[in-house]
Amino acid sequence: MKRGTVAAVCLVAALALVAAAGGAQAGGRGEHAKVGGTLLFGAEQEVDCLNLALNPCNALWGTIFENPVIRGAYVIQPDFSYKPNLVSSVRLQLHPMRLTYFIRKQAKWSDGTPVSGTDFVFTLRTLLNPKYDIVSRNGYDQISKSKISGGGKTVEFWFKKPYADWKDLFSPYVLPQHALAGADFSSVWNDAIVNPKTGKPIADGPFLLTQWQKGSQITLMRNPRWWGPHRPYLNSVIFRFLTNSNTEIQQVRGGEVDAIYPQPQLQLAELRSAPGLRVQSSLGPSWEHIDIQQGPRGNPLAKNLWVRQALILSLDRNAVLQALFRSLNPNLKVLQNIIYFNNFPQYKNHWGKWNYNPNRAKQILESHGCRKGGDGIYSCNGTRLTFQFESTRGNKLREFAFTIIQDVWKKNGIEVTDNFKPSSIAFGQDLVQGNYDLFMFGWTGSPDPSNSASIWSCPNAGGTQNYMGYCNTKVTHLFDEADTTLKPKAREAVVNAADAAMAGDIPTIPLYQKPTFLVSHTYVRGMRDDVAVGPTWNAEEWWLSK
Repeated sequence: MKRGTVAAVCLVAALALVAAAGGAQAGGRGEHAKVGGTLLFGAEQEVDCLNLALNPCNALWGTIFENPVIRGAYVIQPDFSYKPNLVSSVRLQLHPMRLTYFIRKQAKWSDGTPVSGTDFVFTLRTLLNPKYDIVSRNGYDQISKSKISGGGKTVEFWFKKPYADWKDLFSPYVLPQHALAGADFSSVWNDAIVNPKTGKPIADGPFLLTQWQKGSQITLMRNPRWWGPHRPYLNSVIFRFLTNSNTEIQQVRGGEVDAIYPQPQLQLAELRSAPGLRVQSSLGPSWEHIDIQQGPRGNPLAKNLWVRQALILSLDRNAVLQALFRSLNPNLKVLQNIIYFNNFPQYKNHWGKWNYNPNRAKQILESHGCRKGGDGIYSCNGTRLTFQFESTRGNKLREFAFTIIQDVWKKNGIEVTDNFKPSSIAFGQDLVQGNYDLFMFGWTGSPDPSNSASIWSCPNAGGTQNYMGYCNTKVTHLFDEADTTLKPKAREAVVNAADAAMAGDIPTIPLYQKPTFLVSHTYVRGMRDDVAVGPTWNAEEWWLSK
């Protein structure tokens, strides 16, 4: 899934698997970009729908597909800085807090309509509309009034109280008011990014999303009215769905696709020496974890804190990490904070108290009346300690991780059964509906901890992505406080207090920070990973030297 929690620091820590054979990077000295051609990109997930603002559509690959199509006020750079995109600048004023956006004069939609303050205000009103299942309203819900001036190219917003993560507002998208006004936002962009009044694709980025052949591919075509510094070099980019990780690695090796952006897989280590391939890898803003459902559709036993304590104490997280990544990056460490990563200066170890301790787990279970049956699995007051374990089918690393996790838990008297499903069902249905016992996936998102509020706040108090039914009013209050704290050190302390409180509750089991891998043929130029938003952040710079 897409939204997540990452601190505003650079985390581009190189792994061992950084480079392979290849020529000069795109834009190198003496090189001139070739115009034309189609780049084939192997996409390991097909999304359920395209409207990134809606919870069912909120997946990382949706962002990757649409980064070149719909733009926002800022675009996050590979060094985690925020670069103005639709705007030339933003003025921040306090007492009360006010933001003034100066929209680029040349910024326009693909039908020639200028991007204007009307679009910003329409975006605000749409995201605040309670009838839509919006990913997050954080910050937008603090805006009290707006004013458009400067011939429509200046828009000012007043806030009820300070909002720390203001640079993520109106990013990664601003909506076209002239196209979407009067449309049902819950469905209008689910299957296509078009102006519903004309049926034609619409964009304010360098590419148009012209076709989604479900089960096959998504096609982007050059936007002839792109207002950026130069027209995109490529004619088109086709994302071919390769949902089996073995297949995508085979196809990039064999030249059937030009690039892939796979989740970590053991076979990637072999690509380091493959001729004609380049591998970029960094520590990314995504962390793998196992969510524990505490709502009505989960295993009722999981509502008990002592059961969640037994689950995490019975799982050797370091053994899982080493089995998965020893050949890729033996220096990775178990994640002991679910907001700040272990290479962040703000990182504090709050979850280490739950490191592998099967004897303590045994004591906890047996003190609550649990007894092992003849097959070695506990029953607690007549209820078997068994959980369905869900994740994305076809992801070989997750499937491998499950076999390790299943074996370790079984050895310690806990049974988990394979409930893997295609990503469109796992993410698009079961996760967002809370229809699971245990769910292993990764959160990815903005380089600011404010988005944690939508994940960990109580579901009825801003937790729009709190799919596990977790609620601690203290945690909700701390995230509210963090969102209004503008001093970095003071904010860091508040956010860490929230993490410490969640470590006491165990709504999830943190595993590890995931490295990213961008694999491309050496004739692909200009492609550079941006771990915050994916590799398509600069798709207009891509070109083919072959």
